[in-house]
This record gives sequence, C-alpha cells and structure tokens, in this order.
Amino acid sequence: MKKFLLAYCIVMASCYFGEIEAVPEATKLSIQNNSSVQLISVLWKDSEFGDIGLGRVSTKEVSDGHSYVYFNTSNSKQYRTRELVVCKKYRHEPFRFADEMLIIDTGTNERITLKEVIEAKDAN
Repeated sequence: MKKFLLAYCIVMASCYFGEIEAVPEATKLSIQNNSSVQLISVLWKDSEFGDIGLGRVSTKEVSDGHSYVYFNTSNSKQYRTRELVVCKKYRHEPFRFADEMLIIDTGTNERITLKEVIEAKDAN
C-alpha cells in the first residue's frame, strides 16, 4: 500500500508541475535561417524580425494569427514564404528556412527555391 501511495504522489506531483510549465505567458515566433542566404528585413504580420544571418535565429513576441513571412535578399528583391505561417495564442512556434524551401518572388509571383536565389546571385 505504501508503494502505491508513493507512486500516486509522484504522478500527481509531476502532473501538477507539468501544468505550470505548459502554460506559456506569451505568443512567440522563432524564425531560424538554416539556408545559405542572408535574410534581410524579415517581417511576419506586423512584427519585424530584422536581418537574420546564416545559422541564426530571431524570436519575437507576436500577436496570434497567420501571415506569410516576407523578406529581402542581397539582390534587393522581395520574397515571401509559399505557405502561411500560423501562430496560435500562447504558443511558441518555430519556423525554419532551408535552401530547398519553395518561396514566392513577390514581383513576379514565380515559385522558386532559396537555392535558386543563391544560384541566380552567383550567375550575375
């Protein structure tokens, strides 16, 4: 009986403390740049993330909702993500850029990958 009570107390304590840790205080978005392109003037909804270098992460408190992530590159063109990025209230959402990710050139609505942006830059 003592073992049962001890196990019960451990389970209840872990559930109690788990609930405290599971309640975030703010809605956050982390944008990680795993690509080979410097992301310049990164914007999601009304939140500015600034420039995000190679291998870097920028985290901001944001309002909940959905939007594309807009950004520029060193070729001065503006791009956006192909998919909407959704942030739910009181959640910390991660988003990662990678070379093979499909993006949209906002000037032409052409779908390309970040890798193609690099190759176009290198060709010029």
